Amino acid sequence: MVETLHINKRVRQRGITKEMIDLTLQFGKLSGDKIKLGTKRIKALLRTNKELKSQLLKIMDKGGLIVVFSGVTLITAYAWR
Repeated sequence: MVETLHINKRVRQRGITKEMIDLTLQFGKLSGDKIKLGTKRIKALLRTNKELKSQLLKIMDKGGLIVVFSGVTLITAYAWR
């Protein structure tokens, strides 16, 4: 995936790591031009993926994560709240 300058700036401001974005892209639900990883999905993943626990809990602390994209370009990411 290609990252814009905008997403790089916003994730630094919002305390979102590359690992959090990768997990959202891998396990999130597609909704139009967004991929959403909410708390219900995170809770289900925590039951089956103990090795991802640390990163998943960080995403859950934010209330979930949404990544906006266009084609193969990541545009922005923000907390679900």
